[in-house]
Amino acid sequence: MPAGPGDGPAPPAGRRPPRRPPLGLPDPPRRPLLGLPDPRRRPPLGLPDPPLTDPAVGITLRPWRPTPGDVAALAAAWADPEIAARTAVPDDRSTAAAARWLRSEPGRRAAGTCLDLVVAPLVGPVMPAPWGDRDAVLGEVGLRNVTAGPRRAEIGWWTAPAHRGRGLAAAAVRLLAGWALSPGGGFVQVWARIDPGNRASARVAERAGFVLLGSRGGAQVWSRARG
Repeated sequence: MPAGPGDGPAPPAGRRPPRRPPLGLPDPPRRPLLGLPDPRRRPPLGLPDPPLTDPAVGITLRPWRPTPGDVAALAAAWADPEIAARTAVPDDRSTAAAARWLRSEPGRRAAGTCLDLVVAPLVGPVMPAPWGDRDAVLGEVGLRNVTAGPRRAEIGWWTAPAHRGRGLAAAAVRLLAGWALSPGGGFVQVWARIDPGNRASARVAERAGFVLLGSRGGAQVWSRARG
C-alpha cells in the first residue's frame, strides 16, 4: 500500500528507505558491539566436574578417549543394526572413521555444539554389576543441537548389545540431564525425539524424569526442564 499523508517523511532524494524483514520473520542478527561477547556464539561445553556416577547401578560417565578400545567400541556400535536404526550413524563406519571422530571430539566441545560421554563401569572396592573390564564401553549418552541461549539441547543415547535391559540407559540419561539442568550445566531444557514404536526408549525417558510433550515430524518429543 503506498504511503499517504501522516505516514512519516519521505526519504531524502537518492536514498532508499531501510529494508525491514517480512512480517512474522525475525530481524537479521546484528553484529555485537566492539568489546562485547557475540550472543550468537555458543559457549564451550565443559565436562561435568566431578564426573557423574551412579553407585547403585555401578556406572560413571567419562569422555571418549582415542584409545584402541574406545575406537573399536565406537565402530562396533555404528555397525550394530539396532543402533543404526534408532540413531544417526555415519556412512563410513570403519575404525579409521571412528578414530577421526574421537580425535575431533574435544573440538566439538570447545565449539559448544555437542557433548558425548561414555557410559563406563564405576571402578571401586565393590562392583555391584558384572560389567566386565574397567575400560569397557557400555554405551553412550550425549547432548547435541545445542542452542546459543537460553541453552537447550537434544539428548540421545545407545547401549551396547551385551548390556541392554539392565537399566543402564535410564541411569545414564538421568545423570546427564540432571547435570545439564543444574547451575553447573546451565541448560534450561533437555529434550529427546523418540520413534513412537520404540517403547524401550520411551521407558528410558520416563524413568529419567522426562515428560511427553506430544509429537512432531513423526516422532514423540519428550522433555525435562529446569524446575
